[in-house]
Amino acid sequence: MGCLDILLPIVLGEAEIRVLSPASATAVRVGFILKTFKLTKTNEYFAMSVPGLNGEPLQFAHGRARTLSMVLAFDGRATNTDVRQPMAQVRALMNVDRDRHAPPLLAVEWQGESFQCVLASAVEEFRSVFTDGRPSRGRMRVVFRESRSLAQLQQEANLQ
Repeated sequence: MGCLDILLPIVLGEAEIRVLSPASATAVRVGFILKTFKLTKTNEYFAMSVPGLNGEPLQFAHGRARTLSMVLAFDGRATNTDVRQPMAQVRALMNVDRDRHAPPLLAVEWQGESFQCVLASAVEEFRSVFTDGRPSRGRMRVVFRESRSLAQLQQEANLQ
């Protein structure tokens, strides 16, 4: 434990990542650094170039899918376990299912909320190792991208 860990302790939240499709009982419980939990929504605009103006009029094109980003924390020191295995469980959620030809559809659940998504990216880093060289602590920066059907999006936009 370093000086910063004492002065600014890391507060962890706990979430569950469940596989929705293909249907399975797969669920991965993860701890994440609470202050890194970020839900982002953006819109796409096109700039129209009009000669002689000091700016560009913007035209709304469409909304973008929300993204959920967070830093997962893995710590095997108390149980003397290598953190590569639980980190690999999360990374495996990006693998292409051979029947669907796509990675699985997921639900990230935390505090009664559910975010239907796919795992878009995962970056792993190891923070410390046991004396035998096995990683004892690690972090994984993940980004989940919201996944909704065309029908859900049309219903939300109240399109006829």
